[in-house]
Amino acid sequence: MRILLWHGWLLDGSGSNVATARLAERYRAAGHDVVLLCQERHPERYRWIDAYGTLDAGGPSELTSQAVKHADGRCVLLRPAIGSLIPVFVLDRYEGIDEVRRFVDLSEDQLGSYLRMNVEALRAAAEWHGTEIAFTGHAIPGAAIGRRALGAGRYVAKIHGSDIEYALRPQERYRELAREGLVDAIAVVGPTADALDRCAALVPGFEHLRRIVPPGVDVATFRPRDRTEALREAAELLDADPDAERGRPSSVDEQVERALERRDAPALDALADTYDQAVPEPDAATRLRRLATSGPIVGYLGKLIPQKGVDLLLQAHRMAEHPAHALVVGFGSHREWLAALAMALERGDAEGLAWLHEVRDIPIEAKPDPRLGTPDREVTFTGRLDHRYAPDALAAMDVMVVPSILSEAFGMVAAEGAAAGALPLVARHSGLGEVGAALESAIGRPGLLTFDPGPGAVARLASALDRVLELSPGERDELRRGVSAFVGREWTWDRTAAGLLAAANAG
Repeated sequence: MRILLWHGWLLDGSGSNVATARLAERYRAAGHDVVLLCQERHPERYRWIDAYGTLDAGGPSELTSQAVKHADGRCVLLRPAIGSLIPVFVLDRYEGIDEVRRFVDLSEDQLGSYLRMNVEALRAAAEWHGTEIAFTGHAIPGAAIGRRALGAGRYVAKIHGSDIEYALRPQERYRELAREGLVDAIAVVGPTADALDRCAALVPGFEHLRRIVPPGVDVATFRPRDRTEALREAAELLDADPDAERGRPSSVDEQVERALERRDAPALDALADTYDQAVPEPDAATRLRRLATSGPIVGYLGKLIPQKGVDLLLQAHRMAEHPAHALVVGFGSHREWLAALAMALERGDAEGLAWLHEVRDIPIEAKPDPRLGTPDREVTFTGRLDHRYAPDALAAMDVMVVPSILSEAFGMVAAEGAAAGALPLVARHSGLGEVGAALESAIGRPGLLTFDPGPGAVARLASALDRVLELSPGERDELRRGVSAFVGREWTWDRTAAGLLAAANAG
């Protein structure tokens, strides 16, 4: 079958990016002819992309072929020409993009130009490819682009979650744009009932088209491993990674310390621009080796932005009765503020904590405690660890916390952590709560893997950490195997790919 995937961004760094990459890879492996439209700047990094080029209203450029692993199908990546601006839901840095702007900040002219160029590119790609079925990403802009480029009943619209909370909810113009695309889709696919419910509450009229298709996990890669082996393997890979030299040097911590002591918010903000956030930190390998012989590890993997609630984990990790090391894997604009928070917590610096709350509205619930500076409660940051390293990092965690404070469509990292044998501990809300409840049901332990969000969440998360950490190592291992086995049965990319095709055919 000739399958086209439209996705407006990259192939790594977020849930929808990863999902798009995995689906394209699975369809190619299954023998389909795949065209992938996205803004990925480094297609050469993906050994399942057979050829790549750019795309405008006139069709594709001359394609560059590359040597790839064998498959029965084929995948061509085409990058639509959209000018110098890329709209996003949450601000972040994008390599090779001159201007990044939130959808809600676009002028009407900017939005119109962006939509027009993508519509022209999608139409040209579908005609060149002879597309039989198209999947468009996000309620906006993908669904409307699919409707304008291909016509009614020619595409399946996939919603993810960020489109709902960061575009549809704030602005009526995006609700109208989403309605244009969703009501004429073959099917509207979402990862959870919650995500579809939230979208339908804002954009009614497509309820009869709803289909739940959970995302998947690469269970061959995310699997339980011996902690020491996993961390040492990740460290050896990091030793050979030349990109790490551009990452955040340890000396930045001294500047964070001085900025915290001076209460200098602009200085903390400026530090994020002094290194490349999209790579591992240079000392990550050394830090992981040190953790290989530590006690229990509680961890986080994802974006370091306020919406993800990492500050809750840092505080709960210090408040819990059972000591553990904290491993924070990720990158983002909040990195230096989290480093400052970790320092203030370690020192029991009440004034510093109050300042962080005042200038960045970080909810501070932890109280100074004489245990806070003990060596068995260290916090380790690694910077960004991509798909080469993330499975090993997750396999090393006893508990992986997903403390997001805003609605999540699914929480794919929770499923990845579970597959790797890390017991996920997730906020009990939105689609994330559905994932937590499914995992609890799978192991027959209701309430073990979730905690209530909102005021007082730090204390509840600390108690939840204690509930898991007080289990015997043997019981924890049994539960780890249980959640991993559940993901391997229910949440795989093969099942996701098949579910999407079934939704297209059912429509």
